[in-house]
Amino acid sequence: MRKLLGIGAILLAGFSAGAASHAETADTVNLYSVHANPTMPVVAVETAFAVEAGKAVRLTVYDSEENFLETPRAKFEATVNQSGIAVLPLEGLEAGVYAFAAYLDEDGDGKLKRGKILGRPKEPLAFSNGVKIKIRKPRFDETKVDIAPGDVIVITLDD
Repeated sequence: MRKLLGIGAILLAGFSAGAASHAETADTVNLYSVHANPTMPVVAVETAFAVEAGKAVRLTVYDSEENFLETPRAKFEATVNQSGIAVLPLEGLEAGVYAFAAYLDEDGDGKLKRGKILGRPKEPLAFSNGVKIKIRKPRFDETKVDIAPGDVIVITLDD
């Protein structure tokens, strides 16, 4: 997960497998800062693989450990553009601490497709802070991020 602070600097936070933070180039900052909105935070979901423009990306927002992955605070959706990015303005979501889960709705049914036996996701799914599903589900404290108007939170979907 990359979080652009306003239109300025970029903050990379990696919690999966002990990933370390590192700096990004000015080109990377500019790539996502074009999506910034001074009146609200924005989530930009990028795909690390080829995706047909127009496919739906669905985002759920959680505001506490108790509700995490059970009762979302809000839901948003957008379509992937020609650059492989879905831009989701978080209209109506005030500044605060939230965790995000995003998935590519490949079959367009509005639901995350899961395996029948273990219930593992069958469509690309990603969490804020780059947290990956391993043996257990991610936790709120691993995926939470503090957001404010003007922030761009970047989530990358891997195939």
